[in-house]
Amino acid sequence: MIKALLKKQLSELFAMLFYDRKRNRRVAGGKAALYIGLYILLFVMVIGYSGMMAVALGFGGYLTSPDYAWAYYGMAAVVAITLAIVGSVFVSYNALYKGKDNEFLLSLPVPPSKLLFTKLLSVWLSGFMWETLVLLPFYVVSWIIAPTLITPLGIIFQILLWLGISFVILFMIAILGWVIAKIATHLGRFKTLVVVLLFLGGFVGYMVLVSQLENGITTLFEDPAAVAQGFGSFVPAFAFGKACLGDALYGSIFFLVCAGLFALLYWVLSITFTKMISSNGKGKAITSNKREDKQRSVNHTLISREFRHFFSNPMYILNTSLGYVFFPIIGVLAIFNRGTIQGAIANIAAQAATEGTTPEAVTALIGLMLPVLVFFAVMLLCGMSVITAPSVSLEGKKIVVLQSLPISMKQILWSKIEFHCIIALPFTLISTVLISIGLSLDVLNAILVTILAAVIVFFYGVFGLACNLKWPMIDWKNENMALKQSMPVLICLLVGFVSPIVFTVIYFFIAAFIPPFIYLIILGALLGLLSWLLLRWINTKGAEKFQYLN
Repeated sequence: MIKALLKKQLSELFAMLFYDRKRNRRVAGGKAALYIGLYILLFVMVIGYSGMMAVALGFGGYLTSPDYAWAYYGMAAVVAITLAIVGSVFVSYNALYKGKDNEFLLSLPVPPSKLLFTKLLSVWLSGFMWETLVLLPFYVVSWIIAPTLITPLGIIFQILLWLGISFVILFMIAILGWVIAKIATHLGRFKTLVVVLLFLGGFVGYMVLVSQLENGITTLFEDPAAVAQGFGSFVPAFAFGKACLGDALYGSIFFLVCAGLFALLYWVLSITFTKMISSNGKGKAITSNKREDKQRSVNHTLISREFRHFFSNPMYILNTSLGYVFFPIIGVLAIFNRGTIQGAIANIAAQAATEGTTPEAVTALIGLMLPVLVFFAVMLLCGMSVITAPSVSLEGKKIVVLQSLPISMKQILWSKIEFHCIIALPFTLISTVLISIGLSLDVLNAILVTILAAVIVFFYGVFGLACNLKWPMIDWKNENMALKQSMPVLICLLVGFVSPIVFTVIYFFIAAFIPPFIYLIILGALLGLLSWLLLRWINTKGAEKFQYLN
């Protein structure tokens, strides 16, 4: 029975390669081969990067002395555990806590202890696989580069702790999987907000890490002594490194702690397993849901409907409004770094000044150019965030409900443009004002750029909706297809990226003939005219096309 259960759990680990759950059918042979090839490529890349890191650390001085060699193995363990947790935490979530077959398995004449063992074994194998991709290259490189540091006892502990930290990984991903399951169960209406905040937090953390990466790498390879001294305060890494060099005391204690964590995990899960996997996680029933319905206008109801749809899907928010999230950040940075910006402009002016041209004249020229640059930056960020681009496609099969309502299709489409402006305008206008202050634009240019920012927002709202009416994707299997793979979204992103570049190139050719202020007015008038023409099409042919979409 355990063999059959284990076979089932292992097949689920690789089910995505051979079975499409969304379409409820087997993946075609060529597509499955492509998936397998991509996974093999991923594994080869992880092994390759691990090997290169191991070689760099080895020749960087970490394997020349036992005083530093422990840090080599300690860093290998930290990287292996981190990668294994990231790669396996959702395997734990699905296999242990939210498996779709949990209730069916409990109905079988199989002891819960066997069910728990097979599920834990599948999770352990996933973590062990990712751990091995990192740890094995580090071991092999150390055996080749520094054979004098390797002892028989060290090799024994390397193999033993290879197994030992897999228990640590299992313990940690089981806890994280439980936390994810609890959060997913109790988030309720805040689920979208939490997902968006986690994504933004991860993105900011990634940017901070990248900004500090160069200094960290420099210190890592130029000063092994300082790294070893600082890293030595992390006791688990120090103990693992010492054990890999043959220290029996550290190795025995480390392995016993790993085995103890596994025993603790198995004991707790064996007590709570049946209750845990049979719980539906729906919480307490609502005993009363009294509310007072208020009469609202048709337009207010349509916009409220757009709000509910928008905030119910975190991917909708992240794929269509990420630029508006970064707008205020850029504005605040411009305010706080106002002095730095002015200093940079002065340095550029001093370097660009030639004979017969004073730095003051160059500074004045840069000041004339700044409104144009702000306009192009606003256009670029707004082009990354077109909420209307997938709004028609996201109606999906529910579009027939809108088509059957006793209201004009023009009113429905206009509500989508209004919703885009309601979300985008506050972020854009406030951020444009902050950027104008940070760059010390004069009042007239600041007002002009702010007005043009509103024109840009309206243009992209109309343009995105027109594109979506022209190339709708109603027959999606998942909303993410309409958000990421539809033609309107790709066109809006392309136009949002290319048009600022085109306008910038044009301006550099005609800058000697047209002042920046006049050029911005011309661009604003052009965008206004295009918006009016697109809106006319939406109100006539677009509304007619929307009426008969299916």
